[in-house]
Amino acid sequence: MMVECSKKTDGKILNALDIPQPFESRERTQFASDIHALIATLNGMGWKPGMSLHNEDFRWAIASLKGAFHGFHLDSDGLGTFIQALFGSKWWILASPKPGSNADFAKINTFLAGNFNLDEAPDGWQLEAIVLAPGSKM
Repeated sequence: MMVECSKKTDGKILNALDIPQPFESRERTQFASDIHALIATLNGMGWKPGMSLHNEDFRWAIASLKGAFHGFHLDSDGLGTFIQALFGSKWWILASPKPGSNADFAKINTFLAGNFNLDEAPDGWQLEAIVLAPGSKM
C-alpha cells in the first residue's frame, strides 16, 4: 500500500512507526554490541525453542510518506537512538534544555505541566532542526 501511495501525487499520508528490525545494524560500535552478544549466545545453554529474543523492542524501522508528522516524543528512552534515511528525506528536530531552565525530559512533571503540548515547541527547550537526505545517518 505504501509503495502504491508514494507513486501518486494525491496519495494518502501514511506513517508506520513500529516495524520490528531485531537484527538491524549489526556493526559493532563503542556504544553497542548487543546484537553480537545475542548472536554469540543464541541457542546456547539456557535458550529454549521459541524463546523471545526481546531485542525487537530496541530496534525498529519507520516508513513514512510525504506529509507524515508526529509530535514531540522520546526516541527509545535515550538508549542510543539513530536514524538513517534510505529514501526521501526526514526533517528531525532535536530538543535540549535551555541554559537555566528547569526543562528535563527525565522528569515526569515535564509532561504533566499544564503548558506542555505535543503539537507546539515546549517551553524551556532549545530546538535544532536537521534535514537527513537519502543515505545520511545520525
